[in-house]
Amino acid sequence: MRQIFDLHLHTNNSDGELSVYELISEVRKNNIKFFSITDHDTVDSLREIQDIDINGLYFIKGIEFSSILDQKYKLHILGYNIDENSSYILDIANKLKKARKDRFYELADILFKNYDFYFKKEDLDEVIESINIPGKTHLAKLMIKYGYVQSVPEAFEKYLENIKTTISNRMDAEIVINAIKKSGGVAIWAHPKKVEKQYDINFEEILPRLLDIGLDGIEIYNSLHSLDDCKRYEKIALKFNLITTGGSDFHGIKTKPNVKIGMVFNSGEDYEVNIDDINILKEAK
Repeated sequence: MRQIFDLHLHTNNSDGELSVYELISEVRKNNIKFFSITDHDTVDSLREIQDIDINGLYFIKGIEFSSILDQKYKLHILGYNIDENSSYILDIANKLKKARKDRFYELADILFKNYDFYFKKEDLDEVIESINIPGKTHLAKLMIKYGYVQSVPEAFEKYLENIKTTISNRMDAEIVINAIKKSGGVAIWAHPKKVEKQYDINFEEILPRLLDIGLDGIEIYNSLHSLDDCKRYEKIALKFNLITTGGSDFHGIKTKPNVKIGMVFNSGEDYEVNIDDINILKEAK
């Protein structure tokens, strides 16, 4: 069931498929009232949207930073209500942009060495020159072009998901959280279920550490979560008086074919989320 809010959306300024204008058109078509664009490590969409009509919609400025906690746990931190011109935000974004470009070439090299997947240098260079924030999704699309895989999900499942690189495209979580807060925003832990699955832990094991370094809230609703997961995260958020958010993590039909705009949990119940449970929206209502 689609909801009337979606605070986790991506455009082609990072690894989404749609332009900002196209994404907003889809937001309107799907009757989303509250939305946020949270591109990976870039604020470009926040600048573009200033020239687009969003009358009748409630928009929250957002970003999704790739981070790492204590050099062990890879996770994503969402920043909401940020200042896109903040030097704290832009400094991290610029550093991660350079790291992503260097890492893209390393990923291609690993695929060649491990699987004999050859890519012409001019094709790799074209991605770097044309894509603002290059990542594994863009390499997956190049793999499709070369006939090595049939889809982006296949590229991730068979090859890209577990590749280890020497170049990191992640920033220390404490630095990220501090930057978000210094820019006037709030720092939210995105899709905690992903960390639970990757490291076989309960998210409560590392939540206290994140709270110690300034985390403000949890993304309780997300397409990676079952409805039961969402209720579990909500219970803990209430216990610690945390900000709660939710969104689909929509990228586009080719990249994430099962994730639709407004889909904020994956277990299929016909359940309408009470908008009051997403307390970051309390000023919007």
